[in-house]
Amino acid sequence: MSIGDRLTGLVRRLRQENRWHRRQREADLLVLKRRQAEVELELEAERRRRLMALEFELERLKRQQQLELTQLERKLEQDLKDYERYLAAVDRLQEQLRQSFSHAPEVIVLTIHHHAKQLLDKMWEAEDLNLRIERERELVKFLTTVYEDTIQAQSEESRLLLPRRALRLMLDSGA
Repeated sequence: MSIGDRLTGLVRRLRQENRWHRRQREADLLVLKRRQAEVELELEAERRRRLMALEFELERLKRQQQLELTQLERKLEQDLKDYERYLAAVDRLQEQLRQSFSHAPEVIVLTIHHHAKQLLDKMWEAEDLNLRIERERELVKFLTTVYEDTIQAQSEESRLLLPRRALRLMLDSGA
């Protein structure tokens, strides 16, 4: 074999190896592209699953918050009605005081009425349950004292000119 034949054989082998490597590389690229497409599809499917899960959770939270808001609105509406009833009762107390202590100065009746409203407001505005209960006790104690004064003033054996116990309670409480 001559050098030319050897060179020709070498060039042929190199060309064949080059074609084989090129085909192998193209096959590898094709596998890589397919795998990349599969991974992209998997990622898109995972993204959609997560998005659906988040949308579901968001919708659940919206429903829960709407329910809580509706319950809170109902509670506030009921609280407002209760407060209005309390105010109406305090206003009726003022009329009872006027009837029972017709000779008392108007300012005394108004002061007792105002004090009762202040106690009611303090009770209503207390956010701490223990404080609210304490304020409620103060209001009940004051209203009971006023009621007892009015009953005593209406009895025939005693004609009080002023609701003294209620006034004393107001003075003692520092109001």
